[in-house]
Amino acid sequence: MKRSLALILALFSPLALTQSPKEAVEAAFKAAFGNWRGKTYQGLDRVAYYTPEGQETQVLRIRTYLDLGGCRLRLEIAPEGEGAPAALVYTRERQFLRLPDGRETPLDDRLFLELIFAWQTGFTGAAFGYDEVASLGKVALPDGEAEAYRVVRRTHACLPKGVLEAKPYEGKVYLREGKVVGEGYFSPILGAETLFLYRDFREEGGARHPLKGEGYVRQGDRWVLFSRGETLEAQVDLPLEEALFR
Repeated sequence: MKRSLALILALFSPLALTQSPKEAVEAAFKAAFGNWRGKTYQGLDRVAYYTPEGQETQVLRIRTYLDLGGCRLRLEIAPEGEGAPAALVYTRERQFLRLPDGRETPLDDRLFLELIFAWQTGFTGAAFGYDEVASLGKVALPDGEAEAYRVVRRTHACLPKGVLEAKPYEGKVYLREGKVVGEGYFSPILGAETLFLYRDFREEGGARHPLKGEGYVRQGDRWVLFSRGETLEAQVDLPLEEALFR
């Protein structure tokens, strides 16, 4: 009886109930984004970009076609109010940018790495685990305090065929009330540390995605706004035509 009581006390002690940093981050991703394994996504976003002084400089419309299970992505990108978009297509067989005039060009190294890193954040990254997770304690974000974690992923699930390895993903995850509210990494394109905050989640079929978001870049000891995005259309787990990825 004493042994049973001791076992129960041990199992339900605060120490036993405390999550490891890795468990805390994995649970927070699930709470924020739900289950995205093997799903597809179609969406239309309006993204505005800003100068360091806060002046809006450009607005893009970005249509996304994403097949998580097949590691396939198509982004159609055009300035708001203009005609034919450029299309970025990524599959394990081919990765290229198709310009509005029909010409195709391969992705340069920085754009390729940015795409690989961005793939591993938000709801697209929620399906993957991390090799290393370490707590950094509380930090100040533009919208308040959050628990910060340093994360490392050494292998990538969606590398092109023939590419055996790429630079490990190293970033930060920010939690508040047991959910992921933001992420960041050092951007190969911007050449600086970035932060992306997620807002106003919507759930479809057990999968959740943010309807609004903000992007920041680190300048010295402060975060400076560089983008705001809003989802105008979104559909989860509908069939995608094969022609989209050719």
